Amino acid sequence: MASSHDENEDIFDDEMAGEEASEPPPVNKRKNSGKSSSSVPPKPRKRIAHRAEVWKLFLHNRPDDPMCFCRSCDVEIACDSKVNGTSAMKSHIAHCKLYKASQESGTQQVLRADSSGVVTALRFDKGIFRRSVNEMIVLNELPFSFVESEGFRRFCHNVIPMYTVHCRKTATEDIFKMFLQEKASLKKLFSCDKKRVSLTTDIWVAPTTSISYMVVTSHWIDVNWDLQKRILSFKPITDHKGDTISAHLISCLEEWGIEKVFTVTVDNAKGNDKALKVFTDCLRLKGDKALVKDGAYLHMRCCAHILNLIVRDGLAHVRQSIIAIRNGVKYVRSSPDRLKTFEIRLDAGKVSRDSLSMDCITRWNSTYLMLTAAIKLRVGFENMRANEIPYNKYFEEEEENGEERVGPPTESSWDEVERFVKFLRIFFNSTLRFSASKTVTSTICYEEVVNIERNLILLSNNKDVQVRQEATTMRLKFEKYWDGLINMNPLVIIACVFDPRNKMRFATRCFDSLYGKDSFESKLLKTSIKKVMRDLYEEYVLENKHLHGEEAVVNGSENAEEPSVAFDLSDDEYERMDSLYSDMDDEDDNEEVSSELDIYLMEKQEPRDKKNSLGLNYNVLSWWKRNSAKYLILSELAKDVLAIQVSSVASESAFSTSGRILDPYRSCLSPHMVESLICSQQWLRNSIHSEAKLASLAQMLEELDFHESLEKATET
Repeated sequence: MASSHDENEDIFDDEMAGEEASEPPPVNKRKNSGKSSSSVPPKPRKRIAHRAEVWKLFLHNRPDDPMCFCRSCDVEIACDSKVNGTSAMKSHIAHCKLYKASQESGTQQVLRADSSGVVTALRFDKGIFRRSVNEMIVLNELPFSFVESEGFRRFCHNVIPMYTVHCRKTATEDIFKMFLQEKASLKKLFSCDKKRVSLTTDIWVAPTTSISYMVVTSHWIDVNWDLQKRILSFKPITDHKGDTISAHLISCLEEWGIEKVFTVTVDNAKGNDKALKVFTDCLRLKGDKALVKDGAYLHMRCCAHILNLIVRDGLAHVRQSIIAIRNGVKYVRSSPDRLKTFEIRLDAGKVSRDSLSMDCITRWNSTYLMLTAAIKLRVGFENMRANEIPYNKYFEEEEENGEERVGPPTESSWDEVERFVKFLRIFFNSTLRFSASKTVTSTICYEEVVNIERNLILLSNNKDVQVRQEATTMRLKFEKYWDGLINMNPLVIIACVFDPRNKMRFATRCFDSLYGKDSFESKLLKTSIKKVMRDLYEEYVLENKHLHGEEAVVNGSENAEEPSVAFDLSDDEYERMDSLYSDMDDEDDNEEVSSELDIYLMEKQEPRDKKNSLGLNYNVLSWWKRNSAKYLILSELAKDVLAIQVSSVASESAFSTSGRILDPYRSCLSPHMVESLICSQQWLRNSIHSEAKLASLAQMLEELDFHESLEKATET
């Protein structure tokens, strides 16, 4: 019975809501004047819309049905307007226990059948629904006016008619209160546990108002050995000078009650160097525990930003060739006929639109994917240029801005882009790993730096003269940003050592690979890194004297699987680090054992292909969680080292060539409300273990293929 009226529950409202109620035509009391009554057809009587409030509590199968159903208990009630009126409905509501319960508690029971057909009663809670709507606005970056939109109100009317949707002002107030409540609980967390945190900071721009915002994010590893991340501040700044940035950092720490900082990851802007010097001086005034080693290793460079700078320079050099290929792809994708012509010229089977993806010009990862796909179909484009008159005429047309259209891509254009894609692939894979925000990235940073350096060296010895020149240029820029590699922040290398699969053996192999075995540079790096590690360990021994002799309770559970690189684009000239891993197993360190650090470095490293009991990939935090009782002091140092962020931006921003930009809707809000939304969104995503992710290549192609199948279905 319930199903019969559920699917028709809003028929009455749809048909009657737009009609004006009218009185029935007056009865002509005069006698017939002699004219035939059939000569004047009677006017059709309009249906009268139900005006009584009680109708909101009942459902109709159809407008003229003499029976209706209670929305609360599903009881059938007579409602014929000529016989019953609304008295029966009012009488029922006065005695309906479910309706009374829903009014008293603000909840309503709803019947739901599971996959096995078992029907259970779920309780509708208005408070939970209202909060969920507010969370949806925050998570999906919807405007506050969404709750007043026609579509959402119609949805609520049809699905949950017992709920009165709140207005945009109420939603705004609710979201701001939610932000303040969560902020208060986070402040309590920081005040109770005086933990040391690593920070990242970056600048965002609101295009509508041209206001610059500075975001400050904290990172730490909690008592359960889970990596935590919270945005602390998203406030407007007047300029990008060092004094302004440092003042905002200090103000943020004071607001949150944070007293100890391990590292601060920033991009390569000039103002950041001065900012961190001023910031370090201010933290020194807060006591000896505010900084580690007096802030000598506080400054971390954003790896993703360094790669982005190099890529942007490279993109500028081959800009015209990329535009020509982009225009060629646009032409082929613009119509089914052109795509079919391209298939004929390719002479290699069917080609779909998803085989030739367009790029977003401000995201170089999408440009890399477009070029990679187009290069595989190069023959088709070259045949089009040689034989297709419409294709060539397309490039004789002007663009919408009046400029000449670039193209078609020539042989030299294809050669130039093919060379550049070799470099893009290196930076693409490394950027994906650098910018992960839910997994530890500090342990893989030095591995990726060495990997990039080794591949640039490999390409600098390429047979192609232009490849050699480009590789040499990129390598000089890369080493410049990293202070010549040998002078980089030692924590980049030390974090690699705190991966039990690497320890000091892997770092030593990297030194030998870059500078030659037993070379002066290799020996110097090995000695200096060990010294820095011992100095750090000794400082943590003094700071954690209370841990001596205590027992730690350790849970050996494994964490979630670490995401791997999303694209498998093999290339004979692209070299990973596997050759160095295989050489580590036979090495032994014969050094005197006198501390936890010595024991850790002396013991054999974990196998690289090892998985946990659940078959999940190796997780460095799980290993330290299980072994924290063995390494009481060293594990405290490991917590801070592993929490270091090697990128100040998340994956969704790491590939952007236009900087971090707020969406137009948020740009129009007040700065305080912008901060409330940005912080609340990240805090909510953390609570539900979610994050904004870039769609993988497979996902994008699958989506395009699905769209194409819908289009073909309509054609047939």
